[in-house]
Amino acid sequence: MGLFDKREPCAICGGKVKGLFPHDVEGQLVCDSCFGVIDLPSDKANSLSMAQFLEYSAFRQENDKLRQKFSTTLKVDFGWLDDKVMFDHTNKLMCLDKHLNKTIFEGKHIRSFSIREDAYNLFEGSAAGLVCYASSVPDRVMALAPQINQMRMQEQMRRNTERMIDMLDGERNNNTSSYYPSMNIPEPFDKFVVDIHLDHPYWRIITLDMNGPRFSSSMPDVNDYMRDYNNNVATMQQLAQALMDLAFPGAPVQQMGGNMGAGMNMGNMYGAATMGAQTMNRSMPMGGQPMMGGMPVDAVAEVQRFKMLLDQGIITEAEFEAKKRQLLGL
Repeated sequence: MGLFDKREPCAICGGKVKGLFPHDVEGQLVCDSCFGVIDLPSDKANSLSMAQFLEYSAFRQENDKLRQKFSTTLKVDFGWLDDKVMFDHTNKLMCLDKHLNKTIFEGKHIRSFSIREDAYNLFEGSAAGLVCYASSVPDRVMALAPQINQMRMQEQMRRNTERMIDMLDGERNNNTSSYYPSMNIPEPFDKFVVDIHLDHPYWRIITLDMNGPRFSSSMPDVNDYMRDYNNNVATMQQLAQALMDLAFPGAPVQQMGGNMGAGMNMGNMYGAATMGAQTMNRSMPMGGQPMMGGMPVDAVAEVQRFKMLLDQGIITEAEFEAKKRQLLGL
């Protein structure tokens, strides 16, 4: 006779309860299959009575009808191991699982939402419309540029010196040039935070987050940071627009400027990237930068960036050539 043969059967389905630590609801055992349907905030999931558990199980069975007709029209991906938000705009549905195994929410359940950079609003959405706030992050990144450029120049000089020493000493191993000291640059913010407020029988708020970009510790670069930041903002922008289309279609869009810089353009998914490139071109200090073949390293990076914008069709060939000549001093 097995160790678990004397256990009571599952109180929900009557099946066998397996495992060393079975699920317990008010003193009654519940199998993994029945307990696995729970998709609730942790405080509610851990305090269900048996009557509430049965009521919730009935809700999930009804919710499964929405799953069966769910047809994904958009996936907003926060990263490889991070949150995925699936949208079905045809049926006005949303799910926070790419396999649709979690609760299916309807657009009518969404009361409002906000997307922040730490504590600072980037987007706010409700039936009144979508409010797009200008971020101070690009300006704060530009303020770090002189410090970063000086550190990069010093590090490049150190590496060049080590390479020259290694070349003069043929018997010496190339160990010193492989050591790159850490350059700790404080990021302007930590993470994007998404709060979706709901009018739902089991959920009042959904909170998601995505880490903001990070400076490289070995060779920090403003252009790299802004490229990653613009990609992140484009994801947040896409999420904001998808939530509006799901819950508040046709609601107005309002741009909030103030003294924080240029606002986002919801009609142009590349607006953030273009704004970032233009801001860097205006603000990047050119004096004292490390050089590559007689040209500032950041000038070469800027030419590459504008070539990417050309390839994406955001700027014209003439605009690219003019910008290239300006950056390279031709």
